[in-house]
Amino acid sequence: MKIVDAIGQTCPKPLILTKKALKEVAVNERFMILIDNETSMENVSRFLKDNNVGFDVSEENGVYKLLATKLEEGSYLKEVETYCSIPKEKKGKHVYVFKTNGVAEDELGKMLTGGFLDTIKEVAPLPGKIILYHEGVYLALDDSPYLEKLKDLEDLGVEILICGNCVNFYNVKEKVSVGIISNAYTILKAFSDASHLIYP
Repeated sequence: MKIVDAIGQTCPKPLILTKKALKEVAVNERFMILIDNETSMENVSRFLKDNNVGFDVSEENGVYKLLATKLEEGSYLKEVETYCSIPKEKKGKHVYVFKTNGVAEDELGKMLTGGFLDTIKEVAPLPGKIILYHEGVYLALDDSPYLEKLKDLEDLGVEILICGNCVNFYNVKEKVSVGIISNAYTILKAFSDASHLIYP
């Protein structure tokens, strides 16, 4: 397996190395990207998603491992430097946690969930993270009525972490269309680092 070693590198170097690897590997071939800072990990993750590259993220001793799969041939023409921009909106250390597929399952619950996700964008500071676990992972699937709202928050710099064990349990991994499929360590660390945990 090809390994892209971007440890110790800052933007745009990890992106340049990732783009080079994408041009070198075959369709359906897997490769590993090693990064040791969260900002570069998020930038590379956005680049991979925009280029329809499947990937999972894990973290161990401060090193992020992105296991990526090239799903199709692409030109990858967009300048990687554009992914080095830091979101202008200030983020807080509070974290929103969704354990269920919305505030409630009835029509009022659906309306409240949509309104809640819209309103998060108007509240300063933005949350640092949104964590989806148990049935909350359904919020991030390609048929979710809240998908675009979550994508808007991600574009503003809010990190969306999705429980990897949960999407595997429900067999919906291929339908995840926003956020990063994560692991127990990263999610628990996000819990412990948060100033407040908010459960809508």
